Amino acid sequence: MEAMSGRWKTSLETRGRNSPMTRFAARPDCGSKYQLCVQLLSSAHAPLGTFQPDPATIQQKSDAKWREVSHTFSNYPPGVRYIWFQHGGVDTHYWAGWYGPRVTNSSITIGPPAALTPPRPRPQNPDW
Repeated sequence: MEAMSGRWKTSLETRGRNSPMTRFAARPDCGSKYQLCVQLLSSAHAPLGTFQPDPATIQQKSDAKWREVSHTFSNYPPGVRYIWFQHGGVDTHYWAGWYGPRVTNSSITIGPPAALTPPRPRPQNPDW
């Protein structure tokens, strides 16, 4: 994602919170491995911040529930011009075709620095 103009550049220059998020799941009949890498890049495409969790392995015949992975970049150096988001995976049987992890709702949220964001009220539900 290029972040060179208008609001994008302003938001990144204030070094606000950048939060990548995605959801993934395995097929119920085949396990899978999922991996994610998100980098904040300079105008020369040099990494200024990296989020790369360990690959997730979901076993065959698992519950096939959707899992969420997210991260918030904060206090990163100035000069971010691009955000690189790459994810994918393979099935654990290496079947021919498209049997790897399913992914959905991938996003990157760019917001103000934490000091500029008012705290959110907590729900008043005693069951939580």
